[in-house]
Amino acid sequence: MKTSLSLVLTPNELLDYIEYLRKNLIHIGLTFGFNHEQTIEASQELDYFIFEYQKVTSLCNNSL
Repeated sequence: MKTSLSLVLTPNELLDYIEYLRKNLIHIGLTFGFNHEQTIEASQELDYFIFEYQKVTSLCNNSL
């Protein structure tokens, strides 16, 4: 599930959400295994929001 939460979250809120996704990924991976479909989807979602965070912080740094 890819959404555009980065459009409504501040960089700090986005970091908090990334941390939540990271912990959730660890839990899913330990529960279902690292090759399970749910683990892979959780990993892709985490990657997406890390990338979004990098874009947002890059834009902020470039505007300084």
